[in-house]
Amino acid sequence: MGSYRVEKSLNNNVLIATYHGDEVILIGKGIGFSKKNGDIIDTDEVEKVYELKTFQDQQRYRTLMDIGDDEVMKVILEVVDKIRDLIDEEVSDTLLLSLTDHILFAIKRYEDNIFISNPFSNETEALYPREYSAAYIAVSMLNKQLNIKLPETEVGFIALHIHSSISKQSIRDMNLMTEVVSKAIQIIEYDLKIQVDKNSIIYTRFVRHISFAVQRVIANDSAPEQRNLENLLKVQYPICYNVAIKIVKMMQSLLNKPVYESELVYLTMHIQQFNTEASDV
Repeated sequence: MGSYRVEKSLNNNVLIATYHGDEVILIGKGIGFSKKNGDIIDTDEVEKVYELKTFQDQQRYRTLMDIGDDEVMKVILEVVDKIRDLIDEEVSDTLLLSLTDHILFAIKRYEDNIFISNPFSNETEALYPREYSAAYIAVSMLNKQLNIKLPETEVGFIALHIHSSISKQSIRDMNLMTEVVSKAIQIIEYDLKIQVDKNSIIYTRFVRHISFAVQRVIANDSAPEQRNLENLLKVQYPICYNVAIKIVKMMQSLLNKPVYESELVYLTMHIQQFNTEASDV
């Protein structure tokens, strides 16, 4: 079991402490009440622990604590705690560091009237609906408790941080995923001269397919070849097949990896669904 040594009390319910030489953030009802630096906390008083394992992470969090005042840091901890309750899956402790970093600078941008667009919000929501929902609640909490008005674009950014902490994927890879989806939709809309309904089931299915396709490409994996079906689709839906070819070339360019021709079959079928939906309107 052991015990924790208090380094700093953020408020009555949150402490910065050390445990066997490692810096941790402790959460517990009344745990910080009248505590001073050097005091000892028994583990049975602690409800939740966030562990920053590397020296770099510890130093980064200390730097962030100097940037944000105690009230802001307290609310961010509450937000991270809420996210962990909402996501029914193991969330890495590094979420505390990445979100603290992101939120502090999001608040600074808000105070300085600097607005950053998020062109992939729709794609992020379609790819990670659970994380997007939790991020929406997180932004609402921040705005209410800190009396600020962070823009809705922050929901998409925070959703990516949440998914990264679950999947262990880098933010770069996830941004690449959303960019592939966005460019694929742009190609479809331009070539078919249609407007894709991003609230439709067809769109959601397409986004999921692209997501799996990108993961296969990154992993150097492939879907089973279906030559007969590919030849049939090529003849029956030539426009959609050509659009699929353009999407594959775009994927190869962005991912800097070959995309197997077997993807053309599945892409063509999804693209044809968009075409049919547009014709029925």
